[in-house]
Amino acid sequence: MGADDFIRKPVEMDELLARVRSLLRLKHSVDERNSIALQREDFVSRLAHDLRTPLVAADRMLTLMQQGALGEISLPMRDAFGTMVRSNKNLIDMVNMLLEVYRYEAGRKSLSFAAVDLRQLITEVAEELAPLADAKGLSLNLDLTESAESAPIAKYPGDRLELHRLLTNLIGNAIKFTDSGSIDIRLKAANSPAFTSFTNQPLAWVIIEIQDTGAGISLAEQTKLFERFGPGTHKRSGSGLGLHLCRQIVEAHRGTIEAKSELGKGSLFTIRLPC
Repeated sequence: MGADDFIRKPVEMDELLARVRSLLRLKHSVDERNSIALQREDFVSRLAHDLRTPLVAADRMLTLMQQGALGEISLPMRDAFGTMVRSNKNLIDMVNMLLEVYRYEAGRKSLSFAAVDLRQLITEVAEELAPLADAKGLSLNLDLTESAESAPIAKYPGDRLELHRLLTNLIGNAIKFTDSGSIDIRLKAANSPAFTSFTNQPLAWVIIEIQDTGAGISLAEQTKLFERFGPGTHKRSGSGLGLHLCRQIVEAHRGTIEAKSELGKGSLFTIRLPC
């Protein structure tokens, strides 16, 4: 019936009342903690939403000024406007990411599942990020499985927009933290004997691996890598929301994500998605 404590008979009234008062204090403390957590989530969500409106307006105005729509501008001014536009877009991306994180954590995120061709999606993300890799002289290599066993890859049941966000974050991070070498993206299907269906057949899994030759991650940082607001010590580390959001997206698809890394030897991120 929900009881979580007991006292022995014969009942002493003083002991009974003391126990009731103690449990009521505990309940009030739990209710207050939950109320504070809800207020915090609502505050951050509203703050992020209110911040986004002026940032979007500023982005449009700066873009118009950069294009000379409001009058001729000199070359130094054009460069300055370019810097301002990039900085403003970084702020918008951070605010959008914060909103997505709190939507997931508050249980207000609705996913739209449909058949997704993961080969096509990974190729699309790689093409979008290729200019960033080219600018650093990095090789972006794709290994996309083509076989009869890879049918789940062509028709994976997922939210395409969220999977696009997941891959963009992970591949973008690999490029960001790699100064020389390559980024390898591998896609394959596999059956796991550890998990079986009601027909006692191994369940199919889609595995995505993103490996870089970057700076690597220390063991201490790996323990908190996917925590919210847990940025690394690298000078290029961001707000600490990107990988946390990646984990939320993967878990929303009933999958897992893990990282293996060694300082100076790069990192390997592995995503496993059940079909």
